[in-house]
Amino acid sequence: MTVANSPSALLDSLSALNDCVRLRVLRLLSNSELGVGELSDVLQLPQSTVSRHLKLLLETGFVSRRTLGTTGLYRISEGMRDETAELWSIASRNSNALPGINEDDSRLISVLDQRHTDSKSFFKNASGAWESLRNKLYGNQFTSTALLSLLDSTLVVVDIGCGIGNAAAIIAPFVKQVIGVDRESAMLTEARQRPDLPPNIEFVEGDALQLPVKDDASDITMFCLVLHHIEDVASAILEAGRVTKSGGRILIIDMQKHIHDEYRHTMGHSHLGFSKEDMQTIATSAGLTLDRYKKLHPDTDATGPSLFVALLS
Repeated sequence: MTVANSPSALLDSLSALNDCVRLRVLRLLSNSELGVGELSDVLQLPQSTVSRHLKLLLETGFVSRRTLGTTGLYRISEGMRDETAELWSIASRNSNALPGINEDDSRLISVLDQRHTDSKSFFKNASGAWESLRNKLYGNQFTSTALLSLLDSTLVVVDIGCGIGNAAAIIAPFVKQVIGVDRESAMLTEARQRPDLPPNIEFVEGDALQLPVKDDASDITMFCLVLHHIEDVASAILEAGRVTKSGGRILIIDMQKHIHDEYRHTMGHSHLGFSKEDMQTIATSAGLTLDRYKKLHPDTDATGPSLFVALLS
């Protein structure tokens, strides 16, 4: 390794890399030029915290900054001293094992997509004007709602852990029947009082490990942000398979693997999300096939872990 200009410079560079957040920042800036606010959205940290880390990385020569209008944009420095560049090269090769990087990657895509949307709006081009006019005339929810019409109207859906019936109420107008199951009677009472309650929804009290539903009754059995609350996931999937017809599907929407261990205590989560490998293992143990595992890009203003949708058959 090339000798640093001074021992203190080397120690400063080593100190700058001795922090997971700063390593995540450098990893992001090695792929994209980003502002403080964008980094804050990706990392889910206050802008003041991000600015403090950037200041140290600027001082030690790992990043550079340019100004565009009133915005400061940061990127990996192209003028690093040889020893600084060599230190970053070593750190970079090991950065893919950092905690939280899967969420960083998902949120970066959303942030860059939002930048593109903002840019179109800023320059008021024709397509941006049309999108604005369309949303003003028709709202921004009609597309996803209309696409639900593609569902087979003869389907029976079982919604496990239905809560107050949000998902059940959305899907019910497009299928034959929805059976919402939840173990909390207070949730079901509120669900039955929904003003938008379609007549083909039935809410029943029951546990995910012992569903009050007959064998082979369901075409689609779904867990919407529920599975991470269930300790014995394998048994829950087996029970869902019992009530699902041959040729039917089990739909799972849940959190990708994440590092928010505090959720166990603040929200009673039993699992810190599920990776594709986790879902493959769960499906195999239940004698099922994982047909799809699709990561969902989060909204830029969402503060929770990124989600996924999985299909089992």
